[in-house]
Amino acid sequence: MRRGALWAAGGTMIMRVSNVLVMVVVARLVAPEVVGLFAIAVTVHAFVVSIAELGIASAVARADLDADRIAPTVATIAIATSVGLGILMASFADVIAAALGAAAASDAVRILAISVAMIGPFAVPGALLQRQFRQDLVFRATAVSFVVGSAVLIGLSVAGWGPEGFAWSRVVGHLVAGIMLLIPASARYWPGFDRGFVGPLLAFGLPLAAANLLSQLVANIDYVFIGRMLGVVDLGLYTLAFGVSMWATAIIGAMLNGLVLPAISAVRRDDGDVPAAIVNATQLVAWVAFPLAACLFVFAEPLIVTLYGDQWREAAEVLRVLACYGGISVLGLLYANIVIAFGRTRVLLGVQLAVLAVLAPVMWIGITFWDLPGVAAAHIIVAALVTLPVYLTVLRHVSGVRLTAMLRALMLPSAAAIAAGLLAWAVTVTVQPEWLRLIIGLVVGAASYTFATRKILLRQLPTRWRRISLRRRRQ
Repeated sequence: MRRGALWAAGGTMIMRVSNVLVMVVVARLVAPEVVGLFAIAVTVHAFVVSIAELGIASAVARADLDADRIAPTVATIAIATSVGLGILMASFADVIAAALGAAAASDAVRILAISVAMIGPFAVPGALLQRQFRQDLVFRATAVSFVVGSAVLIGLSVAGWGPEGFAWSRVVGHLVAGIMLLIPASARYWPGFDRGFVGPLLAFGLPLAAANLLSQLVANIDYVFIGRMLGVVDLGLYTLAFGVSMWATAIIGAMLNGLVLPAISAVRRDDGDVPAAIVNATQLVAWVAFPLAACLFVFAEPLIVTLYGDQWREAAEVLRVLACYGGISVLGLLYANIVIAFGRTRVLLGVQLAVLAVLAPVMWIGITFWDLPGVAAAHIIVAALVTLPVYLTVLRHVSGVRLTAMLRALMLPSAAAIAAGLLAWAVTVTVQPEWLRLIIGLVVGAASYTFATRKILLRQLPTRWRRISLRRRRQ
């Protein structure tokens, strides 16, 4: 089980970092408008995929249920619903794209409908491998599909395919991954149907599908607002800036999803010091995320221009605001996993409902008065006033962790990140060209931050290394 979690965490992190590198290449080949149109198409795709198999495939992954009995029925329902939704998505692609303010995205929406239709045939194999803790096979399938899909994306971008090239790369990647999931014989079940299982499966799956849909609404509402109120060029700039702001999540988010839940659960099982574990985890996550956020804030423009090209320069303004949200969101991800470890999954649904209710009006105000930076500011306001307070209140109730202890854990990483960012900015403010300013700034910022937080770093080193370090300091 632990090996499977490590595979999942490490594999996902590698894929996310690799995706960043591929986007660096593709962004130099396409215009912001192309990315904006695809953002609209992939938003539609995300909504439909969240309910494509009605949430029932997760029942196959449950070890307390007999997979041999329910898998054929699950496969039949999943195939029928995903193919049906795919057909509807393709049929109404023009209407959907126009309603979202990007009629030119209709072809990309129609292509992604193929991917929706493929959800059903591959739902049971994926769930069975999850049930068997075969994350190694899932990672291999993901890795191969990523390589193939990225090659298709780059090739079609060079050929000038626009948003349709992005869409076809997704379809090809999904097909490759699905075929690889079918390779193990234990993951293959022919469709069947047992009426007695339909009711219980839907009772289990529909609430999960609703929660997934709500999650996608929260995650993609900004794209809908920008597409309708500002246009696809601004949406393309925002999409790239948001992706960069989530680098902290790309680096450590996968590890949090794979390791926090079993780690906190083990501390609880062994009657360990749960509040101390939460405080330590908070400080460690902040230690990694905060300096990255400071770097993105200070060097937003040279970073965007150096990596993605001058045509994306306008994304720097919104990136500065989103950088702050990126640092906060990783803490939210940490606390969400801890809440799950305590079995309070209803809290997650409640948080999503509260966030959606508050985020929509705040985002409308932000985009009306401050354009793209207003959208980014809305995320920060909602995270600071809704998401984090709810999580912290629940954690204090279920674990006894003190808010003052959490704040003390955040003080050093926060102060050190701000100081390192200011120092790096002061040293490089007159440096040209921008790529040189970026390199010098990163070196200065990293060195000063590491020195200021060396005590935190030493606590993360293996015991043997810490002893060597202490001996050298005494000498």
